[in-house]
Amino acid sequence: MTTDVAVIDRLDRIEAIMEQLAASQARTQTSVERLASAQVRTEHAVQQLARQVGGLSETVGGDIEDIAYIVLHDVLRQAFGWQCGVLERRWVLWGDRAEEVDVFGTASNPARPGQQIWIVGEAKHNLTSNEVDRFVKQVERARQHLVGEVFPVCFCYRARPEVVEKIQAANLRLVFSYGKLL
Repeated sequence: MTTDVAVIDRLDRIEAIMEQLAASQARTQTSVERLASAQVRTEHAVQQLARQVGGLSETVGGDIEDIAYIVLHDVLRQAFGWQCGVLERRWVLWGDRAEEVDVFGTASNPARPGQQIWIVGEAKHNLTSNEVDRFVKQVERARQHLVGEVFPVCFCYRARPEVVEKIQAANLRLVFSYGKLL
């Protein structure tokens, strides 16, 4: 009989533990559902934030290009005596490939009348090494498709010293936002 009582006691304790586990499971399930709901709200907020940041990036990029057009126009006139046409962001078709150029336009040199000079530029706030690499390839494509001199120029607010060295090694020109030409 004592064995039966001991077995019943153990079964009662096991049953109590099972009830506690079931209650804990229910609380865990509720917590998981709350977390899943919070994650959905967080993902939605992140998507909204990404759209806003993307919009800001486009705005800042456009502002940098607008400044580049003005500064480059003045720097090229002062440094080389060139008469620049309109500089603008433009989609160009080189072969069967359309690509966007941050700064694109023409200039003429009064000392060499009749020679077309194409301004092909990259405009960034903080110019990086990868952007210079990409721009070098874009300049190569421009030279294959444009008749006349191609004047490749990078415009930026700042560039790390190794980026400036890469620009110079690639025979590109660099103009800082305050008008310094390298």
